[in-house]
Amino acid sequence: MEVLDGDGLPIYTWAPRLEAGALAQARHCSSLSVAYHHVAVMADGHQGYGVPIGAVLALDDAVAPYAVGNDIGCGVAAVPTTVGRAALLAVDPRADRSARDTVMRSIQGSVPAGAAAHRDPGRHDDVEHLLESAFEALDDAAAASKLRLTRSAASDAGGRDLTRSAFFDRGRAQAGTLGSGNHFIELLADPEERVWIMLHSGSRGIGSLVCANFHRMARAACLQAGVALADPGLAFLPVGAGDDRWARVGHAYERALGAALRYAERNRQRMLEVVAAILERRFPRSVRWDEAINIHHNDATRERHFGREVWVHRKGAVKAAAGDPTIIPGSMGTGSYLGRGLGNPDSFASCSHGAGRSLSRGQARRQLSLRDELGRVAAAGGKVFTAYEEGVLDEMPSAYKDLDAVMAAQADLVEPVQRLTPLATYKGADPPRRGAGRTRRR
Repeated sequence: MEVLDGDGLPIYTWAPRLEAGALAQARHCSSLSVAYHHVAVMADGHQGYGVPIGAVLALDDAVAPYAVGNDIGCGVAAVPTTVGRAALLAVDPRADRSARDTVMRSIQGSVPAGAAAHRDPGRHDDVEHLLESAFEALDDAAAASKLRLTRSAASDAGGRDLTRSAFFDRGRAQAGTLGSGNHFIELLADPEERVWIMLHSGSRGIGSLVCANFHRMARAACLQAGVALADPGLAFLPVGAGDDRWARVGHAYERALGAALRYAERNRQRMLEVVAAILERRFPRSVRWDEAINIHHNDATRERHFGREVWVHRKGAVKAAAGDPTIIPGSMGTGSYLGRGLGNPDSFASCSHGAGRSLSRGQARRQLSLRDELGRVAAAGGKVFTAYEEGVLDEMPSAYKDLDAVMAAQADLVEPVQRLTPLATYKGADPPRRGAGRTRRR
């Protein structure tokens, strides 16, 4: 861990050679009047919006929507099975394909990814309850702030009105869906050759709507209070004992945040159940639900650190209290680590949420060769399943930092328990719209 000077509080960083953009954002975080003790940046830290990805920020009686992130509750779930690697990869001569390929094709047909959602999702009590809680909090915040709710992800007040029916329609359709970007469903093998199911996803459009609307309110609150922000992404809301309108908005965000976190967890669980059912068609009663893990890496919780109760925001960081299970994904070509938290107070008991990007998406699309990257995945034992391979070029192994180097950099934060190696990865990607440029190959 290295201690750097901030623009207010110090910065504790586990990221070797933290990139200039992320360092500037960390310094901006350190200048916040409500920031407490120090700003921590995990080993996978890189530039985000307002707050670095991989940052842990403790705020005193305040919450900052973009310090949690746009995809509230984004996280990873994993469950082991009794299926052996050899059995999964064995070719069925009747189908002329391996069980892996059969299972993954079924997953592709059953779990919507990219921009796709469920066409006829129906109503499920668990999801309905969470959507009701989130929208009620949004509605209360709009009334208190006197700002309208919109469907826009932009920081201004443009866009169509966000109605209850539109919010519920999106939440119902996207429950149990993967999304795109760095989200994935994978089959991996542990050192005993046991197959694991792992997936990465979050709260989809629900978290985005909660974040965008409360961020607009947070900016208005800071403007009215005369708070100078080094970056608009640092706008925050008070959550102390006061009863003014912005405190009411802050407490409404607490409620909406809690509902979005539970929605994200349920989203992952629903996909796990679908994938498990597909796997068990071929390998009955093989999923070990008693060993399942389902954790967030975009959240905020009230915790005690350095003698004070504070709101600890983890944006692309995992809570790693002593003994806590952790999941640290690498890439399609490197696999992932299951770990155990060490509870280091200097990181606010946190660790990295993955390997972290070494290339931006634009850089990856310009610099990487799809053929070479797919070859790296195959050499590691994996295979990519997606509707559009060029669309996931920016998610290939060379776009990410070395996972083992990241684990070594945070050896005082998390203890490695098992290394999982990739067997198959399902990624969401959508073909470019007509007239849009195609991915450049090199």
